[in-house]
Amino acid sequence: MSVKSAMTGLAAVAAVLVAPLIATPAQAQAQAQAQAQAQGDVGITGSGCNHQVCLYTARTGSGYQAWAEFRIDVTRGHIDFWGPGLNAKSPDGPWKAREDTRRYNGRGAGKACAQGWSYHGGRWHSIGLPCVDI
Repeated sequence: MSVKSAMTGLAAVAAVLVAPLIATPAQAQAQAQAQAQAQGDVGITGSGCNHQVCLYTARTGSGYQAWAEFRIDVTRGHIDFWGPGLNAKSPDGPWKAREDTRRYNGRGAGKACAQGWSYHGGRWHSIGLPCVDI
């Protein structure tokens, strides 16, 4: 086997192994939809991503739930949530990429938002502000 064909084979194997680790927004939404259905939700009613934060919402029998994730690893950060009947903040600390926050309950119709914050260089930086219609 030549070095060239061995390297091509190795690159193909690496691509297959890494592909599941890199989720596109559509794949992230499909995964969140499956999780929502497994938890008895009606399903994701809205989702959106902005820069490094994605927000998901699902209707429940008495309102809606909102949760979010960072699209990158964050050494120290949190996500603020607000919308109709919703005002919450995720815990401050390290977050892995694609790690969902807990679900926060809201009620009513309008716009729900989630702003992701990362602390570095001695100050807080907004790294994404997705909003969805409820």
